[in-house]
Amino acid sequence: MKRAHRFSSNNRARKVACTVSAAALMLGVSEAATVGLYFRVNYCADQTYTAAPLTMTAFGIGTNAWENLTQMDTGYGCSSGSGPYTLSQVVDTTTSTGGLNPLPNGSLSITWSADTANFSGFAGYGGSSPGYGYAGPPSYGYGAGVGGDGHPPPFRTSPQPYPTGEWEVYNSFMRDGVNFAPQPGNAYSVDITGLKTLFTNTPFAVQLVASSDSMQYLTNAFIIDVTGNATQSVVYPSTPPVGDVGDTSWIRGHGGGLSTASGSLNTDHLKIMGNPAAHGGDKVTGYNFASTISAAIITDKPVVTMSPQPVLVCGGDSVTWSGYAVGVPPLAYQWRKNGVPIPGATTSTYGLTHVTFANVGTYDLRVTNLYGTGLSASVVVGDRISTPRISNLVLDSNPKGPQHNGLNNGATWLASSTDGGSVTRTGVMSFSTNVPTQITVAGETNFDSSAFTIMFWMRSSGVADPSGNPATLFDRLSGTGNGSGVVLVQNPDGTVSFQVGAGASAVGGIPTLANTLSNNRWHQVVVAYDQATGIAAFYIDNQSDSSGYIGIWTWPSPSQVLDLGLSHDTNSWQAYNGLLDDVRYYNRVLTGTEIASAYTGALVDTNALVMQLNFTMAPGLGINLTWQCPDAILQSADSVNGPYVDLPGAVSPYSISTQGAAKFYRYRGHTPAVIVANPYLM
Repeated sequence: MKRAHRFSSNNRARKVACTVSAAALMLGVSEAATVGLYFRVNYCADQTYTAAPLTMTAFGIGTNAWENLTQMDTGYGCSSGSGPYTLSQVVDTTTSTGGLNPLPNGSLSITWSADTANFSGFAGYGGSSPGYGYAGPPSYGYGAGVGGDGHPPPFRTSPQPYPTGEWEVYNSFMRDGVNFAPQPGNAYSVDITGLKTLFTNTPFAVQLVASSDSMQYLTNAFIIDVTGNATQSVVYPSTPPVGDVGDTSWIRGHGGGLSTASGSLNTDHLKIMGNPAAHGGDKVTGYNFASTISAAIITDKPVVTMSPQPVLVCGGDSVTWSGYAVGVPPLAYQWRKNGVPIPGATTSTYGLTHVTFANVGTYDLRVTNLYGTGLSASVVVGDRISTPRISNLVLDSNPKGPQHNGLNNGATWLASSTDGGSVTRTGVMSFSTNVPTQITVAGETNFDSSAFTIMFWMRSSGVADPSGNPATLFDRLSGTGNGSGVVLVQNPDGTVSFQVGAGASAVGGIPTLANTLSNNRWHQVVVAYDQATGIAAFYIDNQSDSSGYIGIWTWPSPSQVLDLGLSHDTNSWQAYNGLLDDVRYYNRVLTGTEIASAYTGALVDTNALVMQLNFTMAPGLGINLTWQCPDAILQSADSVNGPYVDLPGAVSPYSISTQGAAKFYRYRGHTPAVIVANPYLM
């Protein structure tokens, strides 16, 4: 690890430092520069895997300072030849097409060679452990962050963005000719001339970025001052362990990392070369060294290429953050809290022990040298219950257990509604499709019962688009399409359907027989389902309607929200056009007798009643209680001194009303953890 150099605290030293900085500025340090060279792959022109120009800040460098160099072919059958390939490009103050950006001054001539280029699934140090690949669908080989053979989802052609700019850089690399390349060969090389036209009066430093689709470790690399005939070696000391694909006798997986930074260089001609790759042996004692490169960062001023990683820090936890910067040494480090320097925090690592309220704030790392300043991304510590006010709270009138209040998003409250059959419901919510409206309830474990009954009153003239999909009445689905969860929908033919799903399997449903539910009259709809038997039963207006086996299934994550009137999956369901009242959720299957009582307005078994949105009053003022610790248990009390009572199943955010008696809240039960935010550092 490079040690941080501390400046002396005496006055004379400060004067010397200031004098040097001023002199340096007079010599032209105001032209301090940073440039990133990104080596891109052309994967048979397939835009899913072919590296496009960067769209996000990567390694602390904005997109306007990255040079997205000409794509190198893979050497596969679609390529123009099988490699090796040598490409050249000139970058100057006027280049602005083809992924290139103009330099602040000067002109660089770049020539790079390799056997081929390829695509990697490594997502960078901010990816998901243990493999630090993109945590995408398992079918793409990167489930749970474990690297595998295959490629991540087609981000370039879908709405889902890349997770970070680092991921954009790591997805492409120049490969050696040893590890699964079409042709046997040696390491890559990069030749750069004209550096003194960019760094006219300053030295500079270099850091390398590498990834691979076939590695256990990365070899070291050589940074050669051709003019001065001097060589520096940099290493990749912090590559996370790869997820073994399993198709070789040695370990092979997608991985990558950052190299250490070079020392000061002051030359016009630079060459970068990888140590040749090699592999052999078995999975226990064998080795697999890849010699690859994704990018090169050249700068005089500091650039924080590895920022402290954001982590969830709760009360009592201890956390250690680290950062790494490239720039002309010596580099001076200073950690800050809320923009204010922390006394004594002047190394590349900073930690908090047993976090308390006093530690709440925003932290970052500032790195300086004679040529400028670099600032890391910030990390936030928040340990208190925050209380943002809301004005759209829908009250849960359930008399027992924690309240499952909802949030109204555009639905209109009506004091009463009388249909053509002279049935009047008091306090109802009207959902419109002109501007799709919805009521949401935060997901909690209390909804995850193995058997349940859902009931509500509805009045509708039919779906807004008779030629379209069904309309959402009740939705607690995760994902889209064949997601996990349950949904109740109004069909264009006037019936209502209940469906359960567990991803792409065990998906089933049952419709009502009654097709009169879209006749603009009030109807009570009840569906009861038992996961153990897989049987669902419908009741319409206190009459048994239909029943059947629809499949064995379990709930998704307890964090899944409950939606009324509009699903988050708008591709599968349209918005509801009508009224709802007295929405209830019971954590067991009700009997026919109980359903008959509920039809008359009785609550029925309040111990099993998890939620009742009766809309007796208009949505009003409330507070969202939010906290960070997922294992904490929220407690409430009538006075600040207690006694406090657990609210089991309450998760953040937890909505409460300001219209009732005063309540006091706190949380307990978090198990303190020791967190290392950057486990793979220099």
